[in-house]
This record gives sequence, structure tokens and C-alpha cells, in this order.
Amino acid sequence: MAFSVVLEDEARTVCRLVLFTKVENAGQVRKLILAGEVEASLIKPQMVVAPFQVVVAANRAVRAQALGKMATRSLYTEVIFNLSTKKNITNALKTFGLGDEDKEVLAVVLGTEEEVEARVTKITQQISGKVVATSELAGLTQEAQVRELYKVTPEELTAGSLLDAVVSRMACRDFLVL
Repeated sequence: MAFSVVLEDEARTVCRLVLFTKVENAGQVRKLILAGEVEASLIKPQMVVAPFQVVVAANRAVRAQALGKMATRSLYTEVIFNLSTKKNITNALKTFGLGDEDKEVLAVVLGTEEEVEARVTKITQQISGKVVATSELAGLTQEAQVRELYKVTPEELTAGSLLDAVVSRMACRDFLVL
């Protein structure tokens, strides 16, 4: 059900994505995040085109952490920040992070295989919702919102996919002025 990949850092960090639907306690979970009790990035799946988009953000986050160059205070916040095309952390958290009324959430868990297993078990206990296959992510994506947020033109989509355009903008955030 979950999607897992090993990232390209020296530690060979495991990145696991777990998709929840029918979430009933998003507000409660946000309070846990603020208290530092959630070991995962909790993302609005409506803003994600494909798992690869999140893997790119996670890879950038673990590399920034290894280099001591994170823009945020935690690895999990850094993942959310790296989804954005802008350098405003607060804006990224509002746009991509879990909201009080959200009914779907994509959890991104990082660590060794053992750490990831333990963290996934904990997050599934903290979130009151149904775990579904990550293949259902495509059905939750709000493509019009994503195109608007990343400023993807119809002409661009004739040459490549929405995922290509989004990942390109994420990767070039430090160089582009949108």
C-alpha cells in the first residue's frame, strides 16, 4: 500500500509515502505536529502530481541536512518547503502542509528501514483515517490548482507532462523568479 524508495544520500535514507483518506482528526494531528510529536511530513495530496515529486523534495531535504544548509528547523518541514517554488517557508507550509479540515493526507516518513517502520506504525496510530494505496494519489490531485501554483502553461504541457514541469520548477527554485 505504501510507496518506498531509497534516497541518493550517503546514509541511503528510506523514504516511505503513506496515503490516508477519510481523516477525521486533522486539527488534532496539527497540534501534535506543533508539539513535535509527529515524525513525518504531512502533505495535502491535492497538491501532489505523483510520488516522484515528493521524492525529489525529500532527496533535497536530506542533502540539505547532510550539508548543514537547511532553510527550516526540521527535516520534515524541509521536505514540505522543497515542494514550493517560493522561498517563503510559511507560505509553503500553508500551501502544502496539513490543514485543520483536511480529509486526505500524504505522510512522508524518512530514516533507516527500522526507523521508518516504527514511525509509520506511530503515524498510523496518530491519524484517524483509512490507509489506501498510493496509486490513489492521482485521483486526489487538483491539477488546475497545481498548474496555477506552479504557473504551468498549456503550451508547456504539449512538450512534457505536468510532473515534468512541477519537478523542474521545484529543482530550480533557487534560480528562478516566478
